[in-house]
Amino acid sequence: MFLRLGNMVSRYWWLTILIWLGIVVSLRLIAPSWDDITRDGDLAFLPAGMPSVVGENLKLAAFPENRADSQIAIIFSRESDTLTQADLKAADRLASRFHNYLARRLTTTAETEASSLEQFDEAIRLDANNAEAFHNRSVVHAKLGQADEAAADRETAGTLNSAFRSMTDKFVPELTSSLPLVDVWTRHNPVVGSKLRSVDKQAQLIILQLDTEFMATENIDALDLVKQEVTAARNELQGGEFRGLNVDISGSAAIGGDMLQSAAESIQNTELFTIILVIVILLMVYRAPLIVIVPLVTIGMSLSVSINLLSMLAELTGTPGFEWWTFKVFKTTKIFIVVILFGAGTDFCLFLIARFRESLETGVSRRHAIPQSLAGVGDALVASALTTIVGLGMMFFADFGKFRSSGPAIGLCLFVTLIACLTLAPALLRALGPAVFWPFHPRPPEGSQLKPQRRRFSLLWHRIANGIVTHPGKVLMASVLLFAPLAYYGSFSADHTTFDLLNSLSRSRESYRGSMVLKRHFPIGEGSPIIVLAQKDNAGFDSDDRRTAAIAMGAIFDLTAALTEMEGVDAVRSLAEPLGDPPQWSITQTKKNILRQHRLTQSIFLAQSPEHRGNVTRFELILKHDPFSTGAIDTLGRVEHFLNAQAMVPDSFWSGATFSVAGTTAGVRDLRDVTRSDRWRIQVLVVLAVYAVLVVILRQPLVCLYLIVSVLFSYFITIGATELFFIWQYGDTYYGLDWKVPIFLFVILVAVGEDYNIYLVTRITEEQSLRGPFAGLREGVIRTGGIITSCGVIMAGTFVSMTTGTLRGVVELGFALSLGVLLDTFVVRTILVPAFLALLLRANAARSRNKGISVS
Repeated sequence: MFLRLGNMVSRYWWLTILIWLGIVVSLRLIAPSWDDITRDGDLAFLPAGMPSVVGENLKLAAFPENRADSQIAIIFSRESDTLTQADLKAADRLASRFHNYLARRLTTTAETEASSLEQFDEAIRLDANNAEAFHNRSVVHAKLGQADEAAADRETAGTLNSAFRSMTDKFVPELTSSLPLVDVWTRHNPVVGSKLRSVDKQAQLIILQLDTEFMATENIDALDLVKQEVTAARNELQGGEFRGLNVDISGSAAIGGDMLQSAAESIQNTELFTIILVIVILLMVYRAPLIVIVPLVTIGMSLSVSINLLSMLAELTGTPGFEWWTFKVFKTTKIFIVVILFGAGTDFCLFLIARFRESLETGVSRRHAIPQSLAGVGDALVASALTTIVGLGMMFFADFGKFRSSGPAIGLCLFVTLIACLTLAPALLRALGPAVFWPFHPRPPEGSQLKPQRRRFSLLWHRIANGIVTHPGKVLMASVLLFAPLAYYGSFSADHTTFDLLNSLSRSRESYRGSMVLKRHFPIGEGSPIIVLAQKDNAGFDSDDRRTAAIAMGAIFDLTAALTEMEGVDAVRSLAEPLGDPPQWSITQTKKNILRQHRLTQSIFLAQSPEHRGNVTRFELILKHDPFSTGAIDTLGRVEHFLNAQAMVPDSFWSGATFSVAGTTAGVRDLRDVTRSDRWRIQVLVVLAVYAVLVVILRQPLVCLYLIVSVLFSYFITIGATELFFIWQYGDTYYGLDWKVPIFLFVILVAVGEDYNIYLVTRITEEQSLRGPFAGLREGVIRTGGIITSCGVIMAGTFVSMTTGTLRGVVELGFALSLGVLLDTFVVRTILVPAFLALLLRANAARSRNKGISVS
C-alpha cells in the first residue's frame, strides 16, 4: 500500500503540493477564527450532576436578580496609615466610573434602558464631576421623552467637559465588547457597605459583580478594562496627599482573567520557541539548511488545516439541526496541539528523511527512492501515530468536559499531520531531491551496497548494541535498580496535586499582588464565599403570617450560629445576619431588623423567582482558608456533613430540607473529584487501548506487554523526579503538582513513548529477517540509534518550549514531558527494550537448543 502511495506521490509531486496549498487556503477562508470559537474555564464544564453544578443551577433559578458568579475587587490601601477622607473620595470617583459602565450595559437593550437611570444617578452621586455620566443620562432622558431633564444634564456635561457640547445622542465610552458587569458594591451600599472597609481602617474595597464564571474568556476583556481604569486612577493619585496610597486588583474573576492571559502568552511563547528550537536542533544534527524546509512546511500546513478544522467542528455546536453535537475546543488546547504536532510531525519527517537518505546511498534515483522510503517506514509511522491518536482518544470517556473534548481534538490534529507526512513531506523531498542534504550529498558506499556507511557516533552505537546483546541481564538489572527509588516515589506523587489557581500565577501578575494585599486587610475567604442554598417545601421564609415568618427566621438564625462555630468558618452572612456579624438575636435591634427588611437584603438571601419564592434561602460562608486550598475543601466537607445531618433530624425545622452548595470552593472540590475519577479511568483505558494497538501491529503479546511496562516505569520515574525538582525550585510555596500534570503526562507519555518503541521493534524485526535473531537485534539498535535519538531530542525540545510560559502548571507539564521523552529516548529505547529482547532471544535459543535447533 505504501509502495503504491509512494509511486503516486513521486509521480504527481507537484499536484500533491498544490492540493495541500488549496486545502490550506480554502479552510483559512471559510473557517471561523480560533479566538472567536474557542472557550476556556474549568468549572463550566463539570458534569451536570456534580453538587456545585446543581447548586449553581438552583442559584440562577431562585435568585435571578442576583446573577453574580465572580467578582473583581479593587483595593485602596495604605501599608501603615488609615485611609483619609480624600482617599475614600478617590475610591468613590473610580466607583463612579464603573457605575457608568454598568449603566451603559443597561442601555444596550430597550427593556433595561429605563433602569439605567438609577445607575447613572449613583455614578453622579459618587462623583458630581463625572461628565460622562451626566451626558449619558441626558441621552436616556431624551429617549424617554424627558426633554427638560435631558437639557439640564446636557448643559452640566458641557460645563464639566466642553467636548460634550457637540455630542447629542451618542453614549460614551463606546463599548467594544459586552462588559459582564451586573452590580457595583461600594462603601455606600446600605447592606454590605460597612463590610467593605477593613477593621484596621487601612483598606477600602470596590466590588465589581460579574455574571460570568471566574475563568470565562469574557473576563479577559473585563480585566483589561479594569486595569485600564485602575492605571488611570493611579496616575491621578501620584504624590501630594495621596502619597503612599495603593490601588490593587484582586477577586476570583481577576485571578481567572490573569490565568487566561497567562495561558495566551504561553501559547505565543510556545509557538515561537518551538519553531526556533526545531530549526536549531535540525541544523545542529544534520548541518543541512534545506532539510529544515520539509518538516516546517509539512507541520505548518497540517497545523493550519487542523486548527481550522477544529474551529469548523466547534462552530457546529449549537447550530440548528446539530443539537446532538457537543464538541468544544479550548484556548489552552492549542499549546498541546502545537508541541505535539511539531514534536511528532518532525519525528515522522525525520524517519522518512533517514530512509530517503539510505535509499539514495544505495544508488537509487530520487524518483524511486520516495516509494522505497515510504514502504520502509510507512507501517512504523502509521503505527506510532495510531498509538498516540488512540491514547488521546480515550480521553473522550472522561466525565470532565475539557478532557472529553481536548483529547480527541489533539488526536484529530495528529491524524492530519500523519496524512501530511505521508503525502506532502514525500512530495517536498521529491521536489528537492538530494539537494535537501546540501552541502552534503548522499553517495553509494564503496563495495557492497548492503554495507552501511559509517556515520558520526556509529562506533558508540556499535558499542552500546554489543554491550546489551552480550550482557542483557546485567544491563537490565542495573538500570532498573538505579531508577527504582524514583519510580517508587513517583507512584505516590501522582496523587499529590494542587488546585490552588492563585499559587500557579506568576508573582508579578496584578491579581496575585492584589490578593496578597487583600489577605493583609480582610478575611482570606471574603472574595469567594461558600454559598449554601437551603430548600424546603412550605418553609415560609417570606410568609406574611408573622408566626410562620418568625419560626423560619429563628431557624435561619440557629443555623447561622451553628455554621459560624464550625472549624474553618470565619463568618456567615444570612437573612438573620446580612453583614456576617457574630449571631446575636434581639427584637430590639432596630437597625439590624430594618437591614433584614431591605430590598437588597431580601434579593440576596431570599429566593425571588415565583417557583422558589418562600422555599429557598441563602447562606454565605466566609472561610479562614484560601478558597482554592485544601483547607477550604476540607471545611466544605464538614459543612456538607453537618447540613445533611440536620436534614435527617426528626421534628426539626430543617427535617427533609435539601442543601445545595455553590461557589469557587465547591467548584474546585468537584473539579478535584471528577478529575481524579477521570484519571484512573483514562489511565486504564489508555493502557488497554495502546496495548491492543501494539499487539495488532507487532503481533508479539509478551513483547507488547513489556513495552507498556517499560513506559509506565518511565512515567513513574518522571513524575517522581518532577515533584522533587519543583519542591527544590518553589520551596515553601510548593503545594503539589498542578492537577493537570499527572493525567496529561500519563496520556501523552504512554502514547508518544511507544512511538520510538514501535520504530525500534519494527526495524529489529526487519533486520532479523535478513540477518538472524541476534545479528538483527544488534543491527536494529545501531541503525535506529542516531535517528531515534535525534527525534527524541527534538520532541523533548518542543515540550521544553512549554516552560517559557508563566503558568506554573504549564511549566511543570513542559518539564515533565521533556524529562519523560528523554528517559524514553536514552533509557527505555536504548537500554530497557533491547536488553529485554536479548533476554527473550536467549530464552528462545535455549529452548531451541534443547529441541536440537540451531539459532544464530
